[in-house]
Amino acid sequence: MKLSISILMSVFLFFSCLSCWKTVANEPTFSPTADATYREVYNPDTDFDNRFGRTNPGMAETEDAYYFISTLGNYIYYYDKLSAERGVLCGKPECMHDSSETNVDCMGWVHASGTGHVNYYDGKLYYTGYSNYGDSQIHESLYRMDPDGSNRERLFPFTCTNQYFPSGGTALHRGKLYGWGDHPIVDSAEAKRNVNLSCWDLETGESKLIYERTDSVSNSKLRVFFFGRYVYICDSFFYPNNSERGCTVIILRWDIVKEQLETVFMGEGFGGSYYDIWVEAENKIYIAPIFSENFEKTNVYCLSNGEVSIAVSVEGAYCPRLIEGAFAFLALSNNIEEQHVIITDYEGNVLYEGGWSFDALNELPGEPNWGSFAAVYGDRDTIYIIYYVNDNRIASGMRQCIVRYDIQDGEIVDSKLLCVSKW
Repeated sequence: MKLSISILMSVFLFFSCLSCWKTVANEPTFSPTADATYREVYNPDTDFDNRFGRTNPGMAETEDAYYFISTLGNYIYYYDKLSAERGVLCGKPECMHDSSETNVDCMGWVHASGTGHVNYYDGKLYYTGYSNYGDSQIHESLYRMDPDGSNRERLFPFTCTNQYFPSGGTALHRGKLYGWGDHPIVDSAEAKRNVNLSCWDLETGESKLIYERTDSVSNSKLRVFFFGRYVYICDSFFYPNNSERGCTVIILRWDIVKEQLETVFMGEGFGGSYYDIWVEAENKIYIAPIFSENFEKTNVYCLSNGEVSIAVSVEGAYCPRLIEGAFAFLALSNNIEEQHVIITDYEGNVLYEGGWSFDALNELPGEPNWGSFAAVYGDRDTIYIIYYVNDNRIASGMRQCIVRYDIQDGEIVDSKLLCVSKW
């Protein structure tokens, strides 16, 4: 199902844009190899698990439990794999937990600043949350605690301005906290957007700006992927006054050993927006638009040997999600009865196609109404979908929850409701 396409690539455009883009990228020196795959370089003791948390809201998995902080970020929730218990991560007896939007006496109240991210690293849970110690102008700090919610400690404050606070997401990888964001700014009396990626040392809190771009563009977004000693960055955007150029996609790679940034690819004329990235190997990089403007076909692209081709194309309008070993195409429909999913492997072989079960949501109290999905994680055998569920009985009007789907031999063999947030 591979079909070569023509993508406009201009070296002149790239270097001319550097004069107006604020970036710290070096000249292209990328020399890929096809040998090492993501799983071959992945070290579970030190590396970020790309199956989870590469967008908002995030989740984390340990041997014993799942953890979740919603987009609003008021509380941290858990699901125990052995007992199947779920709730707020708080060990206080008779605590009211998330009965109110703000319960500062609850151990699970984290006030995680709306980043919606929890990370698991070296036996600890990490999150960014509100702090009012007077050492951060944006009142944000990095916190750490044990998986049972005890021994919480503040590691360091974020001393950056709001423009460089990682509101877009965070990930822990090989001793560093990586964070990215997308912020509207005013530059020379002109409205612009700034995207950036930074890292912080976990022990000292020392920060380093890895990449940033400031430009008069729309639909700007960073996606990040961790591949052994490398951090891949996918930057995509539109020029609002030049729509015929389509979406521009830039892929860069940060070498955490050499501390060098190199440009892997730049192309324009892509359809859709908000491109995601999955690096299966150094010479096999998949990208796909989260939102497609083509209602007849939805494409996932593959970058290999410096050329872009269509890896998989499906008929119809879908939201493609890149997961480990597969692509999940979710239908664009607000009607719960019309939900349709196609899951293929990297070669386009269909692993599952059909309706999508929402039976697990019946465990929610009352009769909540279908909303939409916020994030899709996992691999070809186990998929996690974070749903927005409308619930007018609570003040926020919306719950977020995780449903896990197990797929075997082209069938959904089990679906399970994991963490459920109230705020």
